[in-house]
Amino acid sequence: MFMESLVRVFAQVQDPRKPRGVRHPLQGMLTLVLLGLLARIREMKVLQRWAKAHWEQLREPLGFERDAPPDATTFSRTLAKCDLSSFA
Repeated sequence: MFMESLVRVFAQVQDPRKPRGVRHPLQGMLTLVLLGLLARIREMKVLQRWAKAHWEQLREPLGFERDAPPDATTFSRTLAKCDLSSFA
């Protein structure tokens, strides 16, 4: 329930990515990043490994449809496009 609530909150953030080629939902990615920060994960490669280790429990509640979590580069590029004011 906690993760689903976070996903609903992050669903209000406008996705800065171009629709073409988007493979992972923004709200799911942002929720994963927040969960990682709560677990003191600061590196995207470590976040990717952590998500992969827990993917069976995380995938459905976070709204992911793919069999594997986003790559570390995908996290970095997506976060770089986000504007901090989107979270206000």
